[in-house]
Amino acid sequence: MKFKFNAWLSLLVLLIGQIALSQTGTVSGKVSDQGGLGLPGVSVVVKGTTNGTQTDLDGNYSIQANKGATLVFSSIGLKTKEMIVSGQTLNLTLEEEVSELEDLVVTAVGIKRKPDELTTANQVIKTAELTQANNPNAIQSLAGKVSGLQINTTSTGLTPNTSIILRGPKSISGNNEALVVIDNIISSAGVLASIDPNSIESMNVIKGANGAALYGERGSNGVIIVTTKKGNKTDKLNVDIVSSVTFEEIAYLPETQDRYGQGWQGDLDWTDQGSWGPEYDGSMQIVGIPYPNSGDWRLFKYEHIEDNIKPFFNTGITYQNSISLSSGSEESGYATLNFNRQDFEGLIPEDTRVKNYINFAAGKKIGKFRLSGIARYTKDKSDRANGALYQTLSNTPGNVPVEMFSSGDNNDHWTLYDNSPYWVLKNARANSHTTISELMGEGQYFLNDNIDFILRSSVRSTALNSSAYLNSFIDLYEYTGTNRSIRSSYNRSITESTVLYTDLMANFNYDLTENLSFKSNIGLNITDSKSHGLSAGGSDLTLPLFYDLSNISNVIDANEDRFRQRTAAVFANFDLGYKNYLFLNLTGRNDWNSVLPKNKNNFFYPSAGISFIPTNAFEGLKGKILNKAKISASIVKVGNASALSAGSVNFVANQAPGYPYFLTASNSFLLETTNVDPNIENEFVTSKEFNLNLEFLNRRITLDASATFTENTNQLLNTTSSNATGFTSTLINVGKTSSKAFEVDLGFTPVKTNDIEWNNTISFSTYKTVVDKVTDDSNIVGSGAPGIYAVEGEEFPLIRGTAYTRDDEGRIVLDANGNPIRSSQLQILGKTTPDYILNFSTSFKYKNFKLSAVADYRTGHVFYSGVADQLNSQGRTIESAQNGREPFVMPNSTVQGSGTTNTSVLSGGSGSYAGYQSYVTDNYGFFDENFVLDATAFKLREVSLTYDLPTAFISKLKLNRLNIGVSGRNLLTVLPKENRGYNDPETGSGLAGYSFTPPTRFYAFSINLAF
Repeated sequence: MKFKFNAWLSLLVLLIGQIALSQTGTVSGKVSDQGGLGLPGVSVVVKGTTNGTQTDLDGNYSIQANKGATLVFSSIGLKTKEMIVSGQTLNLTLEEEVSELEDLVVTAVGIKRKPDELTTANQVIKTAELTQANNPNAIQSLAGKVSGLQINTTSTGLTPNTSIILRGPKSISGNNEALVVIDNIISSAGVLASIDPNSIESMNVIKGANGAALYGERGSNGVIIVTTKKGNKTDKLNVDIVSSVTFEEIAYLPETQDRYGQGWQGDLDWTDQGSWGPEYDGSMQIVGIPYPNSGDWRLFKYEHIEDNIKPFFNTGITYQNSISLSSGSEESGYATLNFNRQDFEGLIPEDTRVKNYINFAAGKKIGKFRLSGIARYTKDKSDRANGALYQTLSNTPGNVPVEMFSSGDNNDHWTLYDNSPYWVLKNARANSHTTISELMGEGQYFLNDNIDFILRSSVRSTALNSSAYLNSFIDLYEYTGTNRSIRSSYNRSITESTVLYTDLMANFNYDLTENLSFKSNIGLNITDSKSHGLSAGGSDLTLPLFYDLSNISNVIDANEDRFRQRTAAVFANFDLGYKNYLFLNLTGRNDWNSVLPKNKNNFFYPSAGISFIPTNAFEGLKGKILNKAKISASIVKVGNASALSAGSVNFVANQAPGYPYFLTASNSFLLETTNVDPNIENEFVTSKEFNLNLEFLNRRITLDASATFTENTNQLLNTTSSNATGFTSTLINVGKTSSKAFEVDLGFTPVKTNDIEWNNTISFSTYKTVVDKVTDDSNIVGSGAPGIYAVEGEEFPLIRGTAYTRDDEGRIVLDANGNPIRSSQLQILGKTTPDYILNFSTSFKYKNFKLSAVADYRTGHVFYSGVADQLNSQGRTIESAQNGREPFVMPNSTVQGSGTTNTSVLSGGSGSYAGYQSYVTDNYGFFDENFVLDATAFKLREVSLTYDLPTAFISKLKLNRLNIGVSGRNLLTVLPKENRGYNDPETGSGLAGYSFTPPTRFYAFSINLAF
């Protein structure tokens, strides 16, 4: 009996186990969108457990689950769906969740709004677009991707500088760059450039002045709102690793003449750096200083060497390694740790840079509280040659093989009139060490479902420690009486700055009726910026190669600077929504700014905007062809005091030159020559914007258009003062400009299947600023020749400089000797803003391959080329070698007083080689007009090709993703014929000189894996 009972018990246990086994197994399937395409990154979780996974790039998933269990499918921007397991295969379709998707649009001070509610033009760039070409600089990654946004790399080298201009410059004297906001905290372009682009979730570019309505005056030129990654929306720990290596090479060098080599006034001269020698004949000739001994003359073939300076430069290499660990969501608690290291080996030999970046973000919702915080740290060290090496090399005659003078001894050089660039590499160095530390915290308390409060605060500290040294050199030979000896020197500077930022807000969200919604945000903001700088230096190091201020033999020149600016503001934002198609936005802000006089230190500015969605308002308008239509308009008035800095309105005395004086410790100060109106105010910007957004054929075609009209009044400009006052000028409120901007973006997807998807965007943008008024006693403001000017009735900015005198028929007027006559006054030589910009981006995906490209075209503007100017003086330009360096008849010219076209009077000197050289350097070279060139440019900004390894393969490696890629940046630049590769037109903001290096292009190889 006992045996039978045990047998039945065993049978029952086996049966229960079999049933359990039959109910537990692997469930797999595919998650698709409404168009049938697989959805990657969808979270799949067994409800009530922590068991979860994500769909792969094709939308496939696999998970262990019991029969009858509920699987929860969720993803940002899609409706969450729950499905009961009934078998081993479970396929489903997820629909778009409009409200969740639209909540991702972060506007001013962290306010999240649906796109339908926005009354201004904006464009969101996701991380995939930012990182597709492996650019280590997030700002440069925006180039060509946002209509109306002009990213100019104003200098090259290890630490390139960039400018961020939205819809063109509008203020004559104030700041025209867009405001940068990172994780709801006002920041700077420098901080954004230091952030690892892989850690950025998205960038929302608010193109107009609407951002300033709540961010304050610094947002009057548009805002770039950066949101970094936080968590991964699941409870699993995700590890994401990105590694890349990038090679940098010279893209192009100036095209130079190939007829004449080293010399002066037609004669060979081994000491000179000019290309004013005789024509090349292939003979063996002496080049440079004898080396290593005084009698060791070196002979080289007297012939042109194409791009002879190119061997001096290296192939630059950048190594990037980034690792990110993330887990959790806001509800359950999230944490993200990101580390990035960038190692740069410069195009210039021995130049290096190392940047380390670490970011930690965490947050959690606890009952009625939501807490979050971010800690960010960047350490950036660079070591570079401290000299204009590219400029020095560009002067080199075309017959000089520069690599043959590479010993590093300053006596080993091809000229007596400059230092050897190879000597500079080791003996003139600049080092910098920058650290950026930032702590941010945010707390939110939900009083109820309708009211909550936010306290957000941050502290950012930046420290820059830099030094530069120059070693001594003793010229033992002094050939031709030229003493090339150099005194040693050492300089050191330390600058520390701190920015404190705080927002306190109360937020209200009510449905007043079934059809009427109300949202409001009321808050205050406080910002406190301080900086302190110390610098000291001097000449003649007592002990060679010991770089310390105590080692300076001469008098130490020391300086100290302090700066502090404080602002406070109260602001309010009100949103009314009627049903789902009509939205009204009203804002008001009052600022107090310490840079203004006490009696004028606060100003109020409001804004109003409306958005209307006809496809939601009128039944039947929305269909298969037209899916959505949105019309919006806004008017914004913004105050701006950026033309003033701390102490501008205070009396400041400057230390007189020459201090300390001989045998006395007395100090001396000079009075200022510029006065400031004691009642000076901020300038005001009033902007009107109109937008149209259309979507067709299930978003296969999108069209966005925007028109903006802006007036910038009360601008701060200097006006001439009476000599009796003791001042030369007075800063007053007087200037006025008017601006217009238009943008059109066309997106279209010709092909979209499971295997192939081709997305394209073409955008057109144009902007124009006209100066309505300068001052009461002048219609021009600016300085220099050439220089940037504002001229009443003309576009801004303009280049003015020396120009040819022309008669009524446009002919160049010559004197009796054939020399062109310079105009008596500076002339307008062109505008620096393009007539229009065309952006083009495309992305073609075939199965696991993805090919992307970004290009742009700018035209209708000019720039001054300092490179062309200097090459002309050295006899290196093609123009300097035309006509065999003999006199010629100036085209389209007339002799002064003749009234007829000149056909006989010769220009170009007296007929001798020396006379022609004098004409080129002392006449032709004195006309700025000759070096103002067409700034038209087509640039292939980015090209990238990536491949995602198949899921079946990477799953065996326990990976979620494995991606390899190759990319290039600046692969092709097409310039007008007159710009013979002298300058990249983007550099210099209209006045382009020499950068640290020539323009470059980049090739990158990358690998990305996640598990």
